Amino acid sequence: MLRLDINLVFTIINLLIIYFIVAKFLFKPIKNILAKRQEEIDKQYADAKAAENQAMELKKQYEDSVKSIADEKAAAVNEARTKAGEEYDRIVADAKTEADKLMDNAKKLAHMEQEKSIRQAQEQIADLVVEATAKVVASGQGSAADRELYNQFLAKTGEQQ
Repeated sequence: MLRLDINLVFTIINLLIIYFIVAKFLFKPIKNILAKRQEEIDKQYADAKAAENQAMELKKQYEDSVKSIADEKAAAVNEARTKAGEEYDRIVADAKTEADKLMDNAKKLAHMEQEKSIRQAQEQIADLVVEATAKVVASGQGSAADRELYNQFLAKTGEQQ
């Protein structure tokens, strides 16, 4: 059975003393060191979480600024297109007005040239008629001479046209 002798009691007492000494001088400092390490790790996690939150906020601000820049760009492009369209319409209208003026001037000039040609033709015809009449009156030779003068008149008018 179990025998209790003094060696066993001293062994138990020695073990208990060693346990308390180890607990006081070894386990407590190790627990303190572990607790400090845990605090440092918790602090690092908290700092990392704060940095992540700050990075997410900066990312959101960046995305918002990119979006606002894209909106401003689209607005500027639309405004430029509108202005370009208005300028195009103005230039086309000015060109049409100028073309209409040129066409009117060309028509007037052509009409004036036509009238001038008609007047010159009338003056030439009148001169020929006067000349032919003067020859007919001056010659008074008869119908054969009149036919000759008429043929000359026709030949002259055919050449001048």
